[in-house]
Amino acid sequence: MDPTTAAGYALMYMAAIAVIVVLLLPVLVTFFLLLLVAGAIQIVVFLVKVATVSLIRGIIGLFRGSDDGSQPKDHRGGLVPH
Repeated sequence: MDPTTAAGYALMYMAAIAVIVVLLLPVLVTFFLLLLVAGAIQIVVFLVKVATVSLIRGIIGLFRGSDDGSQPKDHRGGLVPH
């Protein structure tokens, strides 16, 4: 096989690979866009979870923070007499 034939075959193989990549490009772009959308949805769900937990903790803190007399306060750090 002479060098020009080998170079011609190599050129045809590279052209075939380029054509395959160009044909699969819409599929690859769609796949990567779906991955980006899925990542964005995961971030939004995580932020909603964090906001929900902080809101619930804040509401619980409001109810626990009210001084209704059920928890005796001893500022000396000792035991509370009964």
